[in-house]
Amino acid sequence: MNTTLSLSDAIDQLLAEDKIAGLPAWAGAPLGFTSRYYSAADLDAAAERRALVDATKPWHDRTQHGWRADYCGVRAQFGTHTIATYTADTRCLWDYHQLQEGQRPRLVSERIPCECIGGLLHLIVCDTCELHWIHEDENAVVEAWNDHAYPGWRNLPILPAKLRGQMGNRKMTPKLEEWFEANYPAQFRVPGAPILTDRGGSGTRHVPEYSPYGGYDIAVDGIQTPPAVLPQGAP
Repeated sequence: MNTTLSLSDAIDQLLAEDKIAGLPAWAGAPLGFTSRYYSAADLDAAAERRALVDATKPWHDRTQHGWRADYCGVRAQFGTHTIATYTADTRCLWDYHQLQEGQRPRLVSERIPCECIGGLLHLIVCDTCELHWIHEDENAVVEAWNDHAYPGWRNLPILPAKLRGQMGNRKMTPKLEEWFEANYPAQFRVPGAPILTDRGGSGTRHVPEYSPYGGYDIAVDGIQTPPAVLPQGAP
């Protein structure tokens, strides 16, 4: 792999490094991995700062394992609770450090002692309550947040497949509304509330914003029993 910079690239890098040097010292959330609670605003600011700093570094020297907004997740406020979803890839990464032409990429752990943490992690933050949940299973943190924001959801009736449809339906149709009014308590017919669906094993991910109320469509085949999340206050 040719790592030689062109003159214009070298100038751009020097300008970027000069810009970074002029920034105030960073005192926000860690740019790398952390399991401590930080608000969504703090995590977003750390991701922005990390991207700015990393733009001046070669790939193998960039800060790894930091939290990034999950663009397949959700960010909203429902009632008194907020939800913001993130991911962090804590696996050992492919290493291109001083890779010569024709050589295969290797893992970082093949070159230096591995400092990686584990797998692909998922995080949900509730800022109004200053709580967060972390787990390798996305469904587990989704369920933990719903236990917090909509306690009792596990006892809800399952929406019949003939009403949900094969791919689901975000819109509240007259038939859906009639069924929910007859089967779901009033506290689960509010913005952000989840619904339970049986997809026949064809899909077990809890899908955000796929409830007609804007909450999660929770697949009964994917429910964790009991929900397992990392303890709060871990280092």
